Amino acid sequence: MIKFTKGVILVMKKFFTAIGVIAAALALSLSAMSSAAAAPRVPVDMPTPVKSRIESTVVPAAAAEQRTCRARFTEGVNHRRLAEVGAAILEVIPADTWVQVSCERGSGGEYRACGLTSDYWMEVYWNGAWGYSAWSCVQDWEYTS
Repeated sequence: MIKFTKGVILVMKKFFTAIGVIAAALALSLSAMSSAAAAPRVPVDMPTPVKSRIESTVVPAAAAEQRTCRARFTEGVNHRRLAEVGAAILEVIPADTWVQVSCERGSGGEYRACGLTSDYWMEVYWNGAWGYSAWSCVQDWEYTS
């Protein structure tokens, strides 16, 4: 009988310990939720997104750019929305046409054009929109300021 009583007491201790742990966890979670709800909500200041030249249709002012450049292509090239082969084609820039371009090349998706394979693209302003054209097709490129 004594063994039975000790066994029952041991089981009861474990049972009540488990209930105590669950009650403590519940109390902590409720207090955390109530303090979070009581705190006044402060709006988070999000920075205003700045449009890239690709999203903008306005020609950048020469003063805003440190250098301006122009280029012309050996063949007619696709003027794309993004620097990737699958990107939407805005227009085709005719061969030997001087266009305003960024003064640096950028990397993007790999392509094959004008007899070369490359992943370099040139940011181009053509007919009122910024886009990208194949760097490997550049015939001439020069600083304009």
